[in-house]
Amino acid sequence: MANSTVCTDKTGTLTQNIMAVVAGSVGDHSKFVRQIDENVERSPVEKAGASDKKFHNDFAFDMKELSSVLNPAQKELFNAAIAINSTAFEDHDHATGELKFVGSKTETALLRFAKELNWPDYRQTRESVDTVQMIPFSSKRKAMGVVVKVGPDHWRLYVKGASEILTKLCTRHITVGHESTWDSMDKYGRDGIETAMITELEEKNIQRTIIFYANQMLRTIALCYHDFEKWPPAGILVRKCHTRILHKTWSLLATPALRILFGQVCAMLSCNVSRPELPSKCALVTMSLL
Repeated sequence: MANSTVCTDKTGTLTQNIMAVVAGSVGDHSKFVRQIDENVERSPVEKAGASDKKFHNDFAFDMKELSSVLNPAQKELFNAAIAINSTAFEDHDHATGELKFVGSKTETALLRFAKELNWPDYRQTRESVDTVQMIPFSSKRKAMGVVVKVGPDHWRLYVKGASEILTKLCTRHITVGHESTWDSMDKYGRDGIETAMITELEEKNIQRTIIFYANQMLRTIALCYHDFEKWPPAGILVRKCHTRILHKTWSLLATPALRILFGQVCAMLSCNVSRPELPSKCALVTMSLL
């Protein structure tokens, strides 16, 4: 007697048992939506002309336009955060012979997202860096990370995990699109990534975005990164990095939202840096999976 599994969302709707990015936020203000003309309700951008509008710099666009909205350095950073800080991979399905991503549903959804956008292949991206240390996911930390050496005196730590935890550790966010013309911009990262401080207003916007996705039954994760001039950092032993380094503050890169086909889930990624003696970079993206 053969066994079979039927996957549904909590309403009983049949699903494909896979996740996909359906929306997201890069930095604090740029919000993308898959097929936005058909899914405008997935955009957390306040309606134009609203009398109580607080977040005037937010703007929305279709997910397929993300590569043109981001500059080359931002796109490279976003793609690296997805490809390098991941254990998922692509392999042939034994039954159909088709290529498919293998791994956790969240990580395979993020890799499919990057592939759909025609970003550099994840294998090429992983092989282009010198991986120094892996920090496996912990249910206690709600996060995982990887350290890579990207140049002389330049190490980068990518962090991915629970948005409600990591975003609160962020002090900066990357700036995207027309944000780059703002007078408030006060820092360029080592790779030309422009960042800005997360003020009380930005913090409210980030948390509002997380709640907005949650109310649509989307699951959010946060993608973060931090740059170092030395690894391990001064005063931290390598064996202690797993527990201590992920409790530092980061810069926010992205908050992706994920959804199960045809259910809903959301993912968000963020990072934060609080130690002024260490160089920092930041970026933020919010994505939804379908």
